[in-house]
Amino acid sequence: MFRRIVLALMSVILTLLPLSACVPKMMMPASEPVTLTVAYRGERPEMKALFERFTQAHPNIKVQALEVTGPGADLRRTIAASEVDLFRDSRDSLSYYISSNLIRPLDEMQLMDWADIRDDYFPNTWEALNVGGQQWGIPAGVDVLVAYINLDQASALGVAVPNNNWDLFDFLDVTNKLNFPEGLPNSSARLFGFCTSPTSMDPIVFVYLHGGGIVDNINDPKRPTLDDPRTVEAVQWYADLFNRYGVAPKADLLRQAFPRYGITEAQVRGGCAVWLGQYSTRGGRNMPIEWTIKWKMLPLPKDAVQAGFGDVEGYFITTKSAHPKEALLLARYLADSWQAAGGLLPPRRSLATSKDYAKAAGEEMATIAVSQSENLIVVPAVLSASLEGVGQIFFNALTTIINEDLDAASVLGEAQARAEALFKKP
Repeated sequence: MFRRIVLALMSVILTLLPLSACVPKMMMPASEPVTLTVAYRGERPEMKALFERFTQAHPNIKVQALEVTGPGADLRRTIAASEVDLFRDSRDSLSYYISSNLIRPLDEMQLMDWADIRDDYFPNTWEALNVGGQQWGIPAGVDVLVAYINLDQASALGVAVPNNNWDLFDFLDVTNKLNFPEGLPNSSARLFGFCTSPTSMDPIVFVYLHGGGIVDNINDPKRPTLDDPRTVEAVQWYADLFNRYGVAPKADLLRQAFPRYGITEAQVRGGCAVWLGQYSTRGGRNMPIEWTIKWKMLPLPKDAVQAGFGDVEGYFITTKSAHPKEALLLARYLADSWQAAGGLLPPRRSLATSKDYAKAAGEEMATIAVSQSENLIVVPAVLSASLEGVGQIFFNALTTIINEDLDAASVLGEAQARAEALFKKP
């Protein structure tokens, strides 16, 4: 009797199997509808278009865009107070998001969908969003430091603009020829050869381009290197831009000429001949006022080391999100589109070098940004106490060297001794 029952059940099962295979997919249970709230700064019509395409591919997922038009603090408040699933932000607030338990850590299992494209990302883009060995975000865009030249003034003064292979000698030559701190010929308007601030990233950039550094390893510092001969040479050269060559204006002179917004105002109003700025600011894209001058982008001038300097924006999943898997699915979808980078460089090499992106951003500018991203140096998102201390000592020493026109070697030698104390175990 038992054998007959088993054989009868098997017969029924074998009869139903072909029928179940023929059931149309539309009759299968549909996934539960999900709404993802995505937050980011600024108005981003390209993002909304990408969300619509994503929804077409995943009909059960609706994407609600939350555009925050204010500064970074407004986005932080939005993330803290709202039910956001996925958001995009710079690394400036990463330590805040982590310490406030607002974002989820990501593990390799969650990031399996990126395994086959990780090598396509520019160097150090993923590492930039890693703190303490833990991955917190997914690269969304790269912003690199580039040089800008005032084409209007170069043309008016008959000064040839350097090509993309320019070096520090070319830099000094063009900034000297375009330096009229007391007023242009037949005009009272001032033109400064190189607009820079000793408290900006500019001096650090020149130090690292020269092969120096402020510590032995910026990601895992064990000792300061302020007295390294290459660091001393680069600092002396930077200080000489103010005191010997006179192509860089000191702060009081710059404030006198442009009292409202300093260097930013000088750039917008054509008072700067050369300056270093982010790739994303080209033409005043993310600034309150568009540039009214004709300008040209160049890579950083060449020196002993070929390196680029930049920052990385990321996609982050909130701890509040009830749909982290769907949020990761959306982030992976955006990773395949160069449009998602907005005004930044796409973090994937294949997208950044594509013909479509070159056409949209401008072939020459895209090429420059890519070249600056191949050997990318990114300052850690969360600075250790020792690294932050060395940075403060460096900038204080540099300010003293410039303001008092002192020898860089002696001042940095004393600064090195103070910096070494930061690394001594109690």
